Amino acid sequence: YGVFIDLGGVDGLIHITDLSWGRVNHPEEIVHLDEKLNVVILDFDDAKKRIALGLKQLSPHPWDALDTELKVGDKVKGKVVVMADYGAFIEIAPGVEGLIHVSEMSWSQHLRSAQEFMKVGDEVEAVILTLDREERKMSLGIKQLTPDPWADIEKKYAVGSRHTAKVRNFTNFGVFVEIEESIDGLIHISDLSWTKKIKHPAEFTQIGAEIEVVVLEIDKDNRRLSLGHKQLE
Repeated sequence: YGVFIDLGGVDGLIHITDLSWGRVNHPEEIVHLDEKLNVVILDFDDAKKRIALGLKQLSPHPWDALDTELKVGDKVKGKVVVMADYGAFIEIAPGVEGLIHVSEMSWSQHLRSAQEFMKVGDEVEAVILTLDREERKMSLGIKQLTPDPWADIEKKYAVGSRHTAKVRNFTNFGVFVEIEESIDGLIHISDLSWTKKIKHPAEFTQIGAEIEVVVLEIDKDNRRLSLGHKQLE
């Protein structure tokens, strides 16, 4: 949890969090035994005979030294330092981290874990989405490095066009299918067959199966296509 420093007959402690503005897993990454250091006295407890010392306080906070030209929309490179289900923390400079929320990792709307996209130690490129220098917070995105597939949906999946889709899941009223990564559509149960009376879509197809579809309607705002199967006949 830290480093004990001999101040000349009196010991002081540099807590691991006061060694560097960046993340430190073990003090040996920063200092070595018998090394002489300049330190800052942070706290002095006369009753407990304890002295709290700091090393990082000798250098300005990295956020204060951050490039003043850096702004929202700029691309940055960094290293994944912490993973959580909801996202990944990226260190773009020692002590300066940004969060990539899992929703900013892919254009797909399906709930996924951040671990599917990256792991600790990965070098990644990202786009700055928000930047608050006072709060020292930054949010990043990687899906913004690729075009939004819904931007030109009318050209790629025009009404009346035919495609092959993959069945993702069922509801009582229809089948949710994926035409490509992040392009989803719904085949209403009434649009599966002209002749068969289908009570549940599982009678007609199965999850993971491929199914031919026709685009009936485009809902760009909600990123959903209305599709039909019976219209192929």
